[in-house]
Amino acid sequence: MKTRLTMRAALALGLPAVARGLGRLKRMRCALLRDAGHEAERGNVITATVLVALYVVAL
Repeated sequence: MKTRLTMRAALALGLPAVARGLGRLKRMRCALLRDAGHEAERGNVITATVLVALYVVAL
């Protein structure tokens, strides 16, 4: 929900590249959680979040 509002605000301010970037980041985050498989399905969101943070920092 917050991402959608931020994207709309970016578009309203005339920043379509920022809105696209936010959409890409959201899709990447969702894909990482999905690819984590058993971690995310068991509800171990904290571990999945830590893994995502490590991945983002490693880039």
